[in-house]
Amino acid sequence: MRKKNLLLILMFFVLIIVSIFVHGIYRDQVDWRDDGQRYLCIYTVEVTGLSGREVQGTTVIMVPIPASKEGKFFTPPAQTDIYFSQKLTHKVFNWSDQSGKGPYFENATEIFDNQREIIGNWIPFIAETEKGYMLGFRTNETKLEDIDYITSFVADRFDVFDPINNGSPLLFPVENASNTSSVPYGKYTKYASYPTYNTYVYLSDNLKEGENISFNIRLNANNDPTKWPREYVGLYKNLLLARVNDTGYVKVRAILGQRLPLQQITIPDDDVADSQYTRDFYSNETSDNINATPSYTVVT
Repeated sequence: MRKKNLLLILMFFVLIIVSIFVHGIYRDQVDWRDDGQRYLCIYTVEVTGLSGREVQGTTVIMVPIPASKEGKFFTPPAQTDIYFSQKLTHKVFNWSDQSGKGPYFENATEIFDNQREIIGNWIPFIAETEKGYMLGFRTNETKLEDIDYITSFVADRFDVFDPINNGSPLLFPVENASNTSSVPYGKYTKYASYPTYNTYVYLSDNLKEGENISFNIRLNANNDPTKWPREYVGLYKNLLLARVNDTGYVKVRAILGQRLPLQQITIPDDDVADSQYTRDFYSNETSDNINATPSYTVVT
């Protein structure tokens, strides 16, 4: 009888130990999951028509930066303490990081203002302008290169259903948003068409002469698929396409599209890539249909 009790006690302790390790491994998978399984934004800036251009002095180009309609930057998830089960698992399996903390996510300043030089010796920086915050690129080179910049960031939360009015990252500044009416979508709503709005790019005066400079700026944002039912997992795409032959602050037009749910492809595709705005840009035409999505911007 005593041996049986000892065996039961031993099995009980083994079960506890196994449970601790299982919980620790599970929590590690949750805490250190791929960024794509979180509230993730991917931000891309392509500025072409610069390569080979010779200039004098400092060249500055500024473009819309990811921020809410009100100009507020995203908030990254807070770094938290990990569970005891994770600490024990890390100790047993000799993790290099035994700080007892979960993953750390950079804020806007760390992402946009503290980066090294990119191709062509362009230095990115956060600029506080008369239009609000913008992302700037500065160089003292006399022979320029195109700008090709991409980064991503994780936010604690944003809304893919109505990002314009609910504080989600957009290509900011945001002025005179239109086509923002909504239709029911399950328990929520989504846009009935492609919202558009005015925003700005900036070019320094030493770029006054020469050919058009083209801007292709994209912000793709998906919500956290681990926190939403499948039918509400989606993304929105914010796009700016413009050809500019001017300097100073230049008003341009941006567009926003949604894909809800993420896995579903509708015909026609609910993607800004299939919008009149995008087709006009790549065909170098403008729409004569005033009811269609406003065309991309050409400034001469």
